[in-house]
Amino acid sequence: MKEVLKPSQAREADQELIHRYGIPGEVLMERAAQGVVRAIDDRVPKDTRILILCGPGNNGGDGFAVLRQLHERGRDAEAWLAVSEESLRGDALIHYRRALDAGCRFLSAFPDPGEYACIVDALFGTGLSRPLSSAHCELISRVNASGACRISVDIPSGIDGATGRCCGAAIRADETVTFQYVKRGLLLCPGREYAGNIRIHPIADQYPVHSDVLWQEHSDIRSILPPRPLDSHKGNHGRALLCVGSARYTGAALLSARAALRGGCGLLSVAVPAAVKPAFAVVPEAMCIPCGDNEIWDESAQADACERIAASQAIGIGCGMGEMCSDRLLREVLASHRPTVVDADALNHLAAHRDLLTMLHSNVVVTPHPAEMARLLRSSVEEVLADPIETARESARQFGCIVLLKGATTCISNGREVVLNTTGNPGLAKGGSGDVLTGLLLALLAQRVLPFQAACAAAFLLGASADLAYEILGNRMLVAGDVIDAISQEIRAERVR
Repeated sequence: MKEVLKPSQAREADQELIHRYGIPGEVLMERAAQGVVRAIDDRVPKDTRILILCGPGNNGGDGFAVLRQLHERGRDAEAWLAVSEESLRGDALIHYRRALDAGCRFLSAFPDPGEYACIVDALFGTGLSRPLSSAHCELISRVNASGACRISVDIPSGIDGATGRCCGAAIRADETVTFQYVKRGLLLCPGREYAGNIRIHPIADQYPVHSDVLWQEHSDIRSILPPRPLDSHKGNHGRALLCVGSARYTGAALLSARAALRGGCGLLSVAVPAAVKPAFAVVPEAMCIPCGDNEIWDESAQADACERIAASQAIGIGCGMGEMCSDRLLREVLASHRPTVVDADALNHLAAHRDLLTMLHSNVVVTPHPAEMARLLRSSVEEVLADPIETARESARQFGCIVLLKGATTCISNGREVVLNTTGNPGLAKGGSGDVLTGLLLALLAQRVLPFQAACAAAFLLGASADLAYEILGNRMLVAGDVIDAISQEIRAERVR
């Protein structure tokens, strides 16, 4: 996993490299520029014009070094300085003077961005948090409308490096070259959308700062997925119980069941209100258990489902259950201390019956979207989204369980670490995606994957499967059922990569 830093931590890392390891600041700038030049070489034909926009501080200094390196390679590059020459200080001033001495071209006025094939954005760095001026917003708008390939240095100008918030306007980069570590603002929306492809360029062999916020990759998931020996049988891969569905929300029950089967659990029992059972004729691999004799989770249905808890090794509860008449089933599921996924209507039941929150434990994974999290915390969606990383961490610590806070960037925490997942696409922003996640997560728990690792893997696999389906269907036509069909392909791919 890659460590993810706040801007303040990134500045601390730079200072450690300079003062503890003796690497001068202008050398770090030179190395950073090499990464940007490499990105330009990969994306931009050699006989085209390049414009570098240089702002104040170290971000502008990186831009000066990029300009000089391009000039020395014979590239047609020139720069526009967004601040006065007199305001430059320190390492940025050193690289500005080196660029002048090398004969680099600086423009006296902001040019027409449409005249360039590539624009390098070195205006504002990761420390920006204040609103941009109207003049800067207009400049950024012209750059975004230019049609040029846009490469941002460290972070797109206008994005808050800590939160991903847009400070009035921001460069929409095709690629962002960030240095040594990825920054939070590049992975949190809307910053993630503005960043384009993220390229991490090392500037030192040392990694002097460590973070408890991590960005997961393919290789991390491969190490989590349990092996499938040739002589394995259904009993090796877990007995899972789903308590889901109601007459009104039959689809949620079917989706979560199909996803659990695709996720590889050995034996799946699905407890549903009796009226839902006929719908399961289309999922013959699941053992459908009719509970009660009604359409809802009344006392009788809950009592029948409770009888199935003892025989299960992992439990998923909540998808499409609707309003439950009591807390008996959820209470007994939590009291069993079995690995459990709590989603959807079960989360709403937790929020309404807050004494149940004290029964959450380290084997439980709760999977709220921001509105459900706001209800659990008695806060607002705006507060949840203002800092989803710390919301996930603090709620996991408060509740004593694993929290998987869903979003374009999903934040998963055990109360100490936070893992960020960025697989997936807008096609997941449709009904049923959460049900698929619950089924997939349940399958991994049934296969004895530890809850925190299972939550990380399930989030990754759901998104990666959606990306696979997206290649065929596009995000407008993609529906949750398409993702289920791709899950087995993605799991197979992860095992052989």
